[in-house]
Amino acid sequence: MTRVRFRHKTLATARDRAGGTGVAFTRHVLTVPTPARPTRESGFTLIEVLVVLVIVGVLAALVTVPINSYWQRARTETTAGDIRNFLQQAFTEAINQHTPINVTLQQDAASHWVLQLNPPPPFPRDINGTYTLPDFVSLDLNPAAGSGGWPALNTVRTLTCDTKGLTVCESGATGKDANECDGIKPVKETKTLSITHTRMMDGTLTPKVRYDIQVFPLWNVTIRKTLV
Repeated sequence: MTRVRFRHKTLATARDRAGGTGVAFTRHVLTVPTPARPTRESGFTLIEVLVVLVIVGVLAALVTVPINSYWQRARTETTAGDIRNFLQQAFTEAINQHTPINVTLQQDAASHWVLQLNPPPPFPRDINGTYTLPDFVSLDLNPAAGSGGWPALNTVRTLTCDTKGLTVCESGATGKDANECDGIKPVKETKTLSITHTRMMDGTLTPKVRYDIQVFPLWNVTIRKTLV
């Protein structure tokens, strides 16, 4: 309920002021106080907090997907570089050990693809003689032995770097023609090991990219990136 207050106010008429009588009179003036506006306490309401959380969640989802895709593609490219470096070791070891170095690619008991140097580097570098491909790597785009892929003997794919730095294949392995691996002979074409990401194969990671690790007849290893 609003309280009404009476305030005494002294008033002087113009005649009194002009005549200098100094006479003044008072009268009651009715004043109604203005009600104070309600003040809002500082802080956030529950609805405001929920709206902010929803916006942050949407922005995080929009940012996370591109970053994750970039990360997966970068991992595949890094793996291709690791394979190239591993294969290049064969040339170094063949020269240093004065013996041909076989490089094999096969699956172990846990179905992981493994690259091995045989004979391996001497101790303590022998731990560098094996490289296990990560689980996200797919070899589904790897070319067949007869179309530029590694020569295969049963389930083992093998290339050999001889002491002269030439790429050769062993007897019994299949090559582009019947004579290429009839005995230990230099290969006549570039041999390719192709890798990609498993998610690229099922379409959940785009664009679809293939990395071709190429071994030339004179042992040298390069990487070629190709959009599939």
